Amino acid sequence: MVKLIPMAQKDFETYRERGIREYAEEHVKTGNWKKSEALEKSRAEFDKLLPNGLQSKDEFIYSIVDESTGQKMGILWMEVKMDETPRRAFGYDFIVYEEFRGQGFGKQALIALDELLKSMDVDSMGLHVFGHNTNAFELYKKMGFEITNINMRKYYKKG
Repeated sequence: MVKLIPMAQKDFETYRERGIREYAEEHVKTGNWKKSEALEKSRAEFDKLLPNGLQSKDEFIYSIVDESTGQKMGILWMEVKMDETPRRAFGYDFIVYEEFRGQGFGKQALIALDELLKSMDVDSMGLHVFGHNTNAFELYKKMGFEITNINMRKYYKKG
């Protein structure tokens, strides 16, 4: 089983740089951003959402940890607007490290997240999944997430 533990500062610094890079790459892959501007845009979004790092208001970043070994297996970042009613969460990032994928740890992490959100009196949680990430999409559906919006794009020129 896995548990969610608040991320340590040293892990946050590593995650932040990796997260900025990967978020930029995803936006380039989907055609949302030009490669030349992607890192700058990604960094700006991270800075806006996390102006005070791990102490940013309403932002909760966890390490996904194997309960039996203490091994860090991934990251989960969500926002919960604690002062709003209804109280809603939004998942900004959910990563199971490559070497742990396909073994049920993502599902276990989402079950742990469900329990955490219920304890925080959250009414619902939303998230975004890039269209090419079919494994994540299928996992979210299995875990009870429903489609609320769909954006589509038709390409006339490749590249």
